[in-house]
Amino acid sequence: MKKVVLSAVVIMGVMVLLVSCKDKEKQSSESVGTEQVTEEEPEVPDMHNAANSLDFEGVYEGVIPCADCEGIKLTVTINEDGTFKEENEYLGVAEENTFSNEGTWDIEESTITFTPEAGNPHKYFVGEGFIKLLDLEGNEIESDLSEMFILKKK
Repeated sequence: MKKVVLSAVVIMGVMVLLVSCKDKEKQSSESVGTEQVTEEEPEVPDMHNAANSLDFEGVYEGVIPCADCEGIKLTVTINEDGTFKEENEYLGVAEENTFSNEGTWDIEESTITFTPEAGNPHKYFVGEGFIKLLDLEGNEIESDLSEMFILKKK
């Protein structure tokens, strides 16, 4: 009887040893496989920009600086069909000075370019819930008043 019990204990010990060795082999091959996959994956650049990540169509409004008036209330409507409308209201002047401009827009990365039916193209930086007027070359306007060139989405 002692031989049977002893044989059973030895067999169980051998089985436990074999099972634990297989688990170690499996774990090491899995980790090696994971490391190899990680090393072979190319780094994917972040392709997010305003053109493909933001819902920028809508109406924006703000008051931009004016040389000879209190400011220009600027309302910009960006339509989904590729058209836009700008309305400029000169504030603090005796006579009504409201002008509007319409045309088409095109966006590249985070810069939207308005091409009016009459006049020169101009650019805005597109952000989350705002657009910011850029200079003629498409660069941010650097001045003490630069925050005034931001139009907020309504």
